[in-house]
Amino acid sequence: MEGKILEKNSIEKSFNFILIGLILFCGTIHGFVGCVNGEEQVYRQVAQLESTEVSVRAEATNRIRQIGAEAVPVFIEVLNEEEDEYTRASAIWLLSEIGQPLDLVAHALIGSLGDSDQNVSQTATSALISLGEPVVDSLIQALEHVSTTVRIQATYALGEIGQPIEKIMPSLINNFDDPEWNVRRVSVRALLNIGQPAVPLLTEALEKGNKETQRVAQIALDQMKHRKR
Repeated sequence: MEGKILEKNSIEKSFNFILIGLILFCGTIHGFVGCVNGEEQVYRQVAQLESTEVSVRAEATNRIRQIGAEAVPVFIEVLNEEEDEYTRASAIWLLSEIGQPLDLVAHALIGSLGDSDQNVSQTATSALISLGEPVVDSLIQALEHVSTTVRIQATYALGEIGQPIEKIMPSLINNFDDPEWNVRRVSVRALLNIGQPAVPLLTEALEKGNKETQRVAQIALDQMKHRKR
């Protein structure tokens, strides 16, 4: 996949940006504490994020992650409102690591697939892949999204997750009718990742699909044969 997904150590270093975003949405540092259930320990950890020591900031970051689902709405708001791309990427990783409630997290991450910043978009893709099978249904729904970028990234993520095959493969083959060639191209790549289990459905698409579906199915089958050599 083209471009580099932000490394987690970069996310750690930029976490001071997310503190600013959180304070803005909660009003004050004390308001931030209230947003996450008013725990005194949270206030202490937030203060540690201003430390000049990387290890201290990293420990504080880990403890903030432990707040869990109560912090999810705040991070979602950061994704929707924050202009700084590093802050949005930090929020994405935190959401994927918290992971619950799944419907809120998945919805927010899929929305970020279409982020104007490529690194943020690809970070959201990586985060969804890390969540795996539980987000497959949400990713399949995203294949109908109006944004081409969202459809491409969702397709890529489905190919990387790969399971359950019985849900993913038909959806990828349906993508052969997508009006955007890049969506169709990434669908072929995703099916190549799945490999031989995709052959029966590709063969059926070759026999019964419309002209464009047949053409793309033939490309996928030819590339699979080439990989065997």
